[in-house]
Amino acid sequence: MKIHGIGINAHPARTDGRFEELVRELTFFQTIGYDYVEIPVDAVDVIYRGRIHTGQLRTLKRILERFKLKYTVHAPNALDLRDLENIEIQRELFRSCVDFTKEIGAQIFVYHYGKRTNDPNVEDKMKETMVEIADYAARKEVLICVENIEIDTVDHVVEFVKELKHPAVWMTLDLGHAYLSANHFGFEFFEAVRKAAPYVRHIHVQDNFGIFERKRLTGYDEYKLIPYRRLLSLGKGDLHLPPGWGEVPLDEAFELLKNYEGVFMLEYHHQRYLSQAKEIYTAAKAYVERHRD
Repeated sequence: MKIHGIGINAHPARTDGRFEELVRELTFFQTIGYDYVEIPVDAVDVIYRGRIHTGQLRTLKRILERFKLKYTVHAPNALDLRDLENIEIQRELFRSCVDFTKEIGAQIFVYHYGKRTNDPNVEDKMKETMVEIADYAARKEVLICVENIEIDTVDHVVEFVKELKHPAVWMTLDLGHAYLSANHFGFEFFEAVRKAAPYVRHIHVQDNFGIFERKRLTGYDEYKLIPYRRLLSLGKGDLHLPPGWGEVPLDEAFELLKNYEGVFMLEYHHQRYLSQAKEIYTAAKAYVERHRD
């Protein structure tokens, strides 16, 4: 792998839109040694009703420029191109996210694929809108990297990216999500990673025990009410553990991603592991060294 740097995600629950909290986060990450930080749009109050608040963006840019860090961007949870009832605001929100990415000097914008429906109209409209947004992103030199999540198969994301054949649409491979969905839907994890590899421009590295929590499919709101400590004790669900703390076979997966070039982005619940942050970063560096091209 040709790794541009090691990154970590800022967390919306920790910053909660407060710039002073973001400053603390970025200061901490830079002190630990990270090269990149993934900024979730949900972590900063910059986009309102699909439109960028220029004053808030100006403040954010001044903050980000104070650090030596580089950045990637994660979509807000509300962004969903299958939401046909609100497709106009979704389209505006997506364009603003592309603008946000460009404005803070990032290139990678991560968008959740979600779950494929059985409605051809919904899926066709999603593809049509994505092509429109991708054309816009290409003009802004932004790459839309579609992320697999645990509620659908990796193959569906790969098929989506392949069908679009758009130079601005690639894949974010989340290895933790892939491991959970492989165990739940019954596909072979390593084969899925192998198929995805040619389309991957961004990776999320996190860990879990591969035990799917069924409430994630039956009702997301109900799933979110399950205390994290209960999920952790049972080893269930999308735990976002530090790499190496669960059972995802990361080293073996990285062997299948030898041609990957990009950021080694950790996406674990770092706020729960502040005292172990340096140790976790050192472990991430070791993964990179073992698999560096």
